[in-house]
Amino acid sequence: MASMSEANHGPVVGWVGLGEMGLPMAGNLVAAGHAVVGYDMDPARVAAAAERGVQEAASLAALVARADVLVTMLRTGAQTEALLLGDDGLAALGASGDVIVMSTMEPISMRSLAATAATRGLTVLDVPVSGGVRGAEAATLSIMASGPADGLTRVRPLLEVLGARVHVLGDEAGMSQAAKLANQVMMAVAIAGTYEALALAADYGLTDADPVIAAVGDGTGASWPLAHWDWMRSLWEEYEPNNALDILDKDLKAVMAAVADRGAAMPVTEATFARLTELWDGMRAAAAVRRGEAA
Repeated sequence: MASMSEANHGPVVGWVGLGEMGLPMAGNLVAAGHAVVGYDMDPARVAAAAERGVQEAASLAALVARADVLVTMLRTGAQTEALLLGDDGLAALGASGDVIVMSTMEPISMRSLAATAATRGLTVLDVPVSGGVRGAEAATLSIMASGPADGLTRVRPLLEVLGARVHVLGDEAGMSQAAKLANQVMMAVAIAGTYEALALAADYGLTDADPVIAAVGDGTGASWPLAHWDWMRSLWEEYEPNNALDILDKDLKAVMAAVADRGAAMPVTEATFARLTELWDGMRAAAAVRRGEAA
């Protein structure tokens, strides 16, 4: 790992994953005065990050050589595991110390990843976030953190730049993933309920959703999806491959996998997921037709 002298202040941050969430978050660290070295397999993302002051690492090995602390923001748990522990991954390249894992994963998978990584010299800090792309851009994310207390203390100044509040949920990796899955369940139920509720209001003649949203938003039916409904519904009504809808869909699949693993009874969640899957699959198919990808 590099010395801390390269940063404007604090450690040099090595950031892997410069997509919709990772790009603005890395940029916010730069704006706060931190030196950030970024890596992504997509050259367009690397170029976009450079415009925000993120220094390019030509390879993972180059990133490891320069960074004091690593952050990963990848789409899936499998990608994260390969990045940390694969034959050409961070541990194999000699990385050591703190790795802030910000992807959403199943809690048991995260716990296993952290335990194995510890034998390879990596301290995994389990740090998923909630707030979506808008929260990433505005640095208003809710940050959920668990892992060794000394590690969380070391990286907390970085986390405080990225979000409105850091919630420490325990000293074991996997604990904050459990909270993130709970967040996704609550949000999914709210999305499905809002979708059907607005359809109900329209059936009674309230075809303009805006005044309904305003009225309910001041009442007991308020929710984050309702407050951001124009953006929420655009994810499926104006669907583009690999947008935030696919991330949410992936997270809900992780919820159901965790439910199956635990044998928990979650009938509302299961019904919600089935309803949203039906809705979203239909919207994806319609979007494919619009793009000329299907008959």
